[in-house]
Amino acid sequence: MKLSEILRERGYVHQHSSATLEEITDPPAGGKRTIYLGIDPSADSLHIGNLVPLLVLRHFLEDGHKVIILTGGGTGMIGDPGGKSEERNLLDERTVAHNTKAVAKQIRQVFGTSDFTEVNNADWLSKLKLLEFLRDVGKHFTVNAMIKKDIVRERLEKESPISFTEFSYSLLQGYDYLHLNQEYGADVQVGGSDQWSNILAGVEFIRRKTEKEVYALTWPLIVNKATGKKFGKSEAGAIWLDPQKTSPFQFFQFFLNVDDDAVEELLLKLTLLSRGEIGSWMRDHKSHPEQRKAQSLLARKVTSLVHGEAAAQEMDAISSVLFYGADLTSIDGKTRKSLQQQAPSADIKLGTSIVDALMASGLASSKREARQFIEDGAVMLAGETMRDMNKVLEESDFSNGLALLKRGKRNASVLILD
Repeated sequence: MKLSEILRERGYVHQHSSATLEEITDPPAGGKRTIYLGIDPSADSLHIGNLVPLLVLRHFLEDGHKVIILTGGGTGMIGDPGGKSEERNLLDERTVAHNTKAVAKQIRQVFGTSDFTEVNNADWLSKLKLLEFLRDVGKHFTVNAMIKKDIVRERLEKESPISFTEFSYSLLQGYDYLHLNQEYGADVQVGGSDQWSNILAGVEFIRRKTEKEVYALTWPLIVNKATGKKFGKSEAGAIWLDPQKTSPFQFFQFFLNVDDDAVEELLLKLTLLSRGEIGSWMRDHKSHPEQRKAQSLLARKVTSLVHGEAAAQEMDAISSVLFYGADLTSIDGKTRKSLQQQAPSADIKLGTSIVDALMASGLASSKREARQFIEDGAVMLAGETMRDMNKVLEESDFSNGLALLKRGKRNASVLILD
């Protein structure tokens, strides 16, 4: 299957500056492109929304194209105004350098053994001289076009300030494209649909400056259908790739809990499974949606991609205990240890009331709420629905010092006998 067909069937194509997508993916005479993606190191971790661009690039790599990933150690000092309704807080040089190093490590994890080029635009942007930059770069960008960009227009309409620093971000991004074209032969810049105007400005800049033909390709942003917000957020905030910011358990659970109407799109965009494999799983899923097989597959594959196969298997085993009825008495020592370390848990003493146990485990925020959950029949302890408000924890409720307390189908905690 041609790369253009793969990109289309997976929903990776939003806009392209070429007349046809094939002009980018299948250049004449069997040639190959050099694809460039820029990543903003505004945090010391990527989030799951960054997985789409990395997987797009893996498809290009597997088709024989070259890939350059730029971490914005220079532009990160300014900050991309895109997606922000107000001025960003500027990061200091040490923070940007730390973030850049951390993000680069995560990119290598996702790419595995694939061969790609890493660059940091601080290496050339830090050497620019202001007068030369204004003359050689600024002259090719018109304010007329820049104020028509959505982010600028929206700020102006809302009378929200946009500094010259943010306003000039697209000039630096365009200069990056020129530098990578001249030094590495980069001829396609890719990004999310919200980056279209910035990328296109770079394409036009190179055309005016060098008369070379280079290209832009963007993909649609994944949006939560229920909230309309960008994919990658939970009630607790962003879902990070760094295990210290979002634990592998939380990461796995996020994907395990995605809605049925989103799971197929995410399997296509966030895994390397073939279209045929995904179709087979989805048919099975639609026959038995209550088993959430497609979500389980999604959680395993994405967790393996980010945290490794061992972590994916570990989180799958934990989830089987917490949500799919696996017996605590039959689990091995490794899974037991994982439950204590990774799953939501609470140390508890014998004689503690079921109401207090719900509060201690975070499954209820107050005694009143805990009693309401029990009255509604939503609470299970060791596989049994709790009806007695006065129930206290007994030794028989535990298996080797552990007991499983659940509220509803998707909320569980391991009680550890203290």
